[in-house]
This record gives sequence, structure tokens and C-alpha cells, in this order.
Amino acid sequence: MLESIRKVGFIGLGRMGAAMSQNILKAGFDLTVYNRTRSKMQPLLENGAVAAASPCEAAAGVDVVITCLMDDKSMLEAMSGPDGILAGLRPGAIHIGTATISPGCAVRLAELHRSHGSYYIAGPVVGRPDAAAAGKLTTYLSGDPSAIARCEKLFSAYTQRQVNVGADHRAANNVKLAINFMLATQIEMMSEVFAFAERSGIEQQLIGELIETVTGHPALKDYARRIRARDFEPAAFEITAGFKDMDFVVQASTEARVPMPFANVLRDRFLTAIANEMGAKDWSAISQVSRLTAGLKQE
Repeated sequence: MLESIRKVGFIGLGRMGAAMSQNILKAGFDLTVYNRTRSKMQPLLENGAVAAASPCEAAAGVDVVITCLMDDKSMLEAMSGPDGILAGLRPGAIHIGTATISPGCAVRLAELHRSHGSYYIAGPVVGRPDAAAAGKLTTYLSGDPSAIARCEKLFSAYTQRQVNVGADHRAANNVKLAINFMLATQIEMMSEVFAFAERSGIEQQLIGELIETVTGHPALKDYARRIRARDFEPAAFEITAGFKDMDFVVQASTEARVPMPFANVLRDRFLTAIANEMGAKDWSAISQVSRLTAGLKQE
């Protein structure tokens, strides 16, 4: 497990995969690429990559094969059969999965590699295609520690930051899902606020400025600290006051005829916290309702 990584296969050349592959080439690795749409391989071939005719061929003889595929189905399809990754990958080689897949699929891939005598590293990347092109992605890694250590220089070729989250293959994918969930909820929150403001006759420019102010406010970091430490006293803003405001938001959005599902969810969260005698705590203590419904220990 200590020999250096030199030969790399890359499967999946969408916008992210193509940018990552170019950075791997620039770093001096020998690169073999495969994509179902062969024209997407051409820019890499012009820069010195070698074309493969199948996932099996892309994985044959390499130290590491990297996949950047769409979903569980495409990942598992690329693994199996006479043209699949396992048919070409030598025992002891490593497979790095960089896409967002389900944690269960990551476990399944690890099992397939374990039976084959190879290694699977869950390594989803965070960042958009422009960040991938600039080599500024972050990757979260889980899997065999020695396999991860062996790929250190390769990770540095296509990412700016690497975070090892442990041996459990589900962990890295759970982190990526948590990140995407936070981004999606922010998008939905902003969408609801813009719609509410427009129906209420408020200038969109003003709301855009307010959103930038609120989402960048240092208080959010303090709320994250409070939730992590479960430090809700003394309250900077009490749950009872938060409930009152969410109740007003629901009323105002109803009058404006603007559905705001998050407002209703939050109102119920605050009400549940009050019913559980948390009304005097900081409003970040509604996080305890999430712990309660998840069956986690209350402190």
C-alpha cells in the first residue's frame, strides 16, 4: 500500500469530471479516460490522456480509478459486467468515488471492492465547475486509512482541501448530503422571502440586500456554536419571542396569499419547544426539538 500513485483512470467527463481530469493531467499523472460520449474525451486526449473504450479498460493497469458519475444506478452499472470497473481493476488498486451518491451505495461499493481485493474511498467533492477548473474543490474522504494516505498527492491535484471523516464509507456521503441540504434550504428560504416581498410590494433590490446581510451575519456562527455546545442560556432572543414572530409571518403570508412552508414548519417547531418548557431558552434551542424527534438524548 506504500507504492506511489502514477497511473490514474477517470470515468465520467461531465463539467466537473472534465475539469478535475485536466488538473490531474497538469499534475503529471498518467491518465486514461472514459466517457460514454466520446467527444468529451477529445480535449483531454489533446493534452496527453489516453482514451479507453469501456470502464473496464479505464481501470485496467491503473493504481487508482476515479469515477464522477451521476447517481447510484450509473455507479453500480459502471462496476459490473465484463466491461465494468471490477473486470479491469487489479487487486490492491483503489477506486475513488467523487460524486454525490447515497450512503448505502457507498457501503455496497466498498463491499464489492473488498470481495475483489481492491479498495473503495468515498470522496465526494464540494464546489461548482468553475471551482473544479481552478483546483479549488474540497473533498470529504472516508474509507481505509492507508488507501486514503496513499492518494494524498492525487487528491491535491484536483482539490484544494481534503477532510478525512473516518473509516465508515457512509460518512463522507452523509457530509455531502448535509451540505447540499443546507444549500437547498437556503435557496428555498430566499425564494419564499422574495415571493412574499414581491406580493407585499417591497422592492426586490432591498430584499436582495437584506438577504446578503442576514446570511453573512456573524450571529449565525454564534447560533451554530450554541447548537453544537447546547448552550441556550442566557437567551439572546427567547423561543417565546421567536414563536410570536413566526406566528406573525404565517398570518402575513396568508394575507398576502403567499405559501411559505418553512414558516409553518418553524412555527410548529417553536410551539413544540414551548410545550416542552423551553420557552425561556434562546431561540436556537429549537434544535432540541430536532434531537427530540430523532430520539437523541436531551441535555
